[in-house]
Amino acid sequence: MKRYVTIFFCLVAVGCASTPDDEGVRPDWIDGQSGQYPPAMYLSGQGSALTSRDAKDRARGELAKQFEVAVRERAQQSQTFSSQQAGDEGTQSFEQKVTRSLLTSTSKSLRGVQIVDQWHDEANDRHYALAVLSRGRARLQFEQEISALDEQSRQYLLQAENRSLPLERAGLVQRAIDAQRQRIVLQSSLRVVDSSGRGQPPTLSLAELERSRDALLNAITLQPSASGDLGPDLYNLLSAACAGAGFRLAGSGPSDYRLQLQAQLDPVIEQDGWYWIRGTLQLNLVDAAGNDVGAERWELKASSTTVERTQQRLLSNTAELLNDELRPTLLGFAAGAD
Repeated sequence: MKRYVTIFFCLVAVGCASTPDDEGVRPDWIDGQSGQYPPAMYLSGQGSALTSRDAKDRARGELAKQFEVAVRERAQQSQTFSSQQAGDEGTQSFEQKVTRSLLTSTSKSLRGVQIVDQWHDEANDRHYALAVLSRGRARLQFEQEISALDEQSRQYLLQAENRSLPLERAGLVQRAIDAQRQRIVLQSSLRVVDSSGRGQPPTLSLAELERSRDALLNAITLQPSASGDLGPDLYNLLSAACAGAGFRLAGSGPSDYRLQLQAQLDPVIEQDGWYWIRGTLQLNLVDAAGNDVGAERWELKASSTTVERTQQRLLSNTAELLNDELRPTLLGFAAGAD
């Protein structure tokens, strides 16, 4: 959830390219729709370039853009809705981050794209290519994958009902949520190829699942602690991240888990007028009986023109890391206990 890379579709050509009988005749699809591959039955993309290979790649890319636009529109709607429903700044930030991740880290292999026609304009020495995708074939693919995700979500929820520990239950509900978020992308793509534009509406409410998860998290009390370098500052950052993730802080009372954070920093390095600090951050979760539940480790790095600014930047980076990663990390510990 940290890196944002533009969503892409790996388009696999399953058929051989055809060549017009008369290469001197300009095909109809270059200036409009193909009569042989009507829009009601096929999605299409046209590409032109100086080489045949580049023209085919551009044609596939133009076809893929139709799916990318649909996912972006759906994600933007989801972000707006989440922001309106957000009860506090932390929740809003989390929901927006989820939406960006939905957009950017989803990689989907779209099978069935074919380069069905090519044309070489000898006068301008330019190559043209036509890529098509059968709506019926793609619709079947997306429907099958959506059904599989829905079944995964139902199984996770059934498993959650049989768990007694709130953290384990929350971890399983989160798995169901993750599957439903993948479903959003597939539903957006399905609506592109479905002539009705309806797709396959969800049978589970993502908002309800998130409320269930949040209620489970709010029943869990954590006792944060910090040690090593920057201990007091880390304690404040960890406490804030725990509250922002939806957990309750135990204070001086008993807790369900102890959350231990330790930073180990290397000596400051000065290079070309810049000061660098590197180190590691380790998080450990321990249950009330003293059993290790899970551990996670991250690399830390910051630089600036003064030591003081570098330390502040390191703390800022650490705060961002904890705000982004604490909840999924702890829920991942619960999932790892299966």
